[in-house]
Amino acid sequence: MSNIASRANIIRRAPAAAVLIGTAVACGIVIAWFPDAIWDKPIQGIDAPAHYYFTREIMNDGLSVATSLLPNGGFYPPLFHTLAAFVATVGGALGIPMFTGSAAVVAAVNCVWILGGGILWPLGMALFCGYFFRNASIATRSVLYFGIPILAVSSGANPFQMLYAGPLIAYAFASNLLPYLLLATLYFLDAFSTVLELKIGKTADKTKGAAKRQNPEMHVAVRQLLIALGFTAAAFLLVMAAQPKLVFTYIVIMLPYAVFRLPWKLVAAMFGLLVLGAIAFFIFAVNIYPSAKYFHPETWFHTHRPSMDLKTSLTYAFTDGMVSGDINQGLTSFNIPTVAGWAMLVLLVVSIAMALVHVNKQSLAVLLSFALVLFVFECSATFTGAIPNIVTAVWYRNEVRTLTMLPFVILPVIALAGARLDAWLRDMAARPSIDQSVNVNQTSLRMVARIAAGLCAALMVMVMIGAQTVNPVKTAMRDSVNNAASLDKADPTEQLTHAKLDILTRMVKQTGTNAVIISDPMNGSMYATALFNANMLFPVYNPQNTGKGVIFSQVEQAFGSGNGEELLNTACGINPQQPTYFLSMGPQAPSLQFSFAAQYDPFHDAQRIEQYVADGTMTKVQDYSSYGDYAKDWALYQLQCPAR
Repeated sequence: MSNIASRANIIRRAPAAAVLIGTAVACGIVIAWFPDAIWDKPIQGIDAPAHYYFTREIMNDGLSVATSLLPNGGFYPPLFHTLAAFVATVGGALGIPMFTGSAAVVAAVNCVWILGGGILWPLGMALFCGYFFRNASIATRSVLYFGIPILAVSSGANPFQMLYAGPLIAYAFASNLLPYLLLATLYFLDAFSTVLELKIGKTADKTKGAAKRQNPEMHVAVRQLLIALGFTAAAFLLVMAAQPKLVFTYIVIMLPYAVFRLPWKLVAAMFGLLVLGAIAFFIFAVNIYPSAKYFHPETWFHTHRPSMDLKTSLTYAFTDGMVSGDINQGLTSFNIPTVAGWAMLVLLVVSIAMALVHVNKQSLAVLLSFALVLFVFECSATFTGAIPNIVTAVWYRNEVRTLTMLPFVILPVIALAGARLDAWLRDMAARPSIDQSVNVNQTSLRMVARIAAGLCAALMVMVMIGAQTVNPVKTAMRDSVNNAASLDKADPTEQLTHAKLDILTRMVKQTGTNAVIISDPMNGSMYATALFNANMLFPVYNPQNTGKGVIFSQVEQAFGSGNGEELLNTACGINPQQPTYFLSMGPQAPSLQFSFAAQYDPFHDAQRIEQYVADGTMTKVQDYSSYGDYAKDWALYQLQCPAR
């Protein structure tokens, strides 16, 4: 008997073991993909220095600055950077080599990214999708719990897209946490519906016996509701601490589930709140950012051009990004499904068909959620005009963020289909035979059910194996990040090169980490903060001149004025106890694009710089012209600040 009980116990634990094994495999896939060039060098992308800077800020000043990470003192969601600062600090204290050198912050950011993309994301999607097959057999749950985490990292959409584009590191981390919020919300909606049903039943049946029966049930239901509410609130706060902008993705995905679970009065109230929120945001935007275009949405994003045609975007969506194409035309031109892509396309179509059999509220919610996300993605990638502009405005009118939403709705469709197939097989097995003709019919149905289940299982295996074997999108993303991080650049004015890294190293030896250093961040100088904790006045490409950031525009104007006294009074007052420097390190890197890059033009005026040297406003303390003809004007200058 003990052997039987032990075997039964092992079988019961199979789904839990499957999800852990599946997550471990998924984590291995993410680590194997991770670009090796960025372990000791920073990611070279326009948003990357900001994330290193935010991490440095928390390491230097502690959690007191967590709500004011932006250079102008503004708010930026701190969760990712707090974790990265913790990893770097603890790793450095333990003497772990990767956290003791200049790339400590870079390594810490990578570790937290892998935590999010390699563990939190696949595990979260497994748990979220597990909601839809929670009543399936142990065998089906085990198969899906193993497969879903691997499917979650088979596409280039998430988490890989977020490291490749931007990189949008905080947005990616919030996306990796979003499945937990979605799952908690589903259980909250279930608990809320149960309480409403019991309340309605109590109102309908007011007999004394019924009241006694329902009181314990109501207490249990209310307790479950409060627990679900607590988990939902905690998950919501975590996602908001990672990136509040994910609330829009959350609403789009979860809206159909709320509509099909809540009473119509609550649904109407919910839509009313959404409308009021939109109106409030509109009023805020009109007053803070005045423009004549608000009532003409067709003129919004006038520089936007669709990145995909309809065929390409639909192919990308239904294959979950498992496509190939000509890399010279860019990733958004890929529209030929790989073997794994064809398998995913067929699996998704079969899953949609399964969801449409015996349609109920849950299947409608799953399919409508998929349709809404697909619509948002198509609006961002393909369609133009007023409606697409309005729909995708909160995602910055491009596909970079919206394509990462696809796995959130594709995998639940597959999970629901798995549950439907499992129920079909169990129903066929349990149905009694009445006569021979019925028995023949049932045998045929059992055969069809088994074939369908076998087909779906085979397609899942093809996707899981094929996506790791041939995946042009993920490969191109990794190669792009690796190539960008390389210091071997054909153009010596690019963001970081061997020469620029050496210059920044020499500069910090001269200035230390407290002296203020003025330079155009888009020439690559902003990486000095990431690597050496240098006190760059412009540590990011767009420090914003609002709030405390007014000093940024003041320094730009003072530098361009030609008035040495004005420059010294403005720049030297930033940190009077320390020297102030100016770094000239060439033009803005061609790979960095910023609409307001012209604000840094005063720092490239060679005649103005010569004037300040001639009149004694600045003194050259390091000359970098020996690096090549391209560096003839590169130098570090110290401002001759008056004694204070």
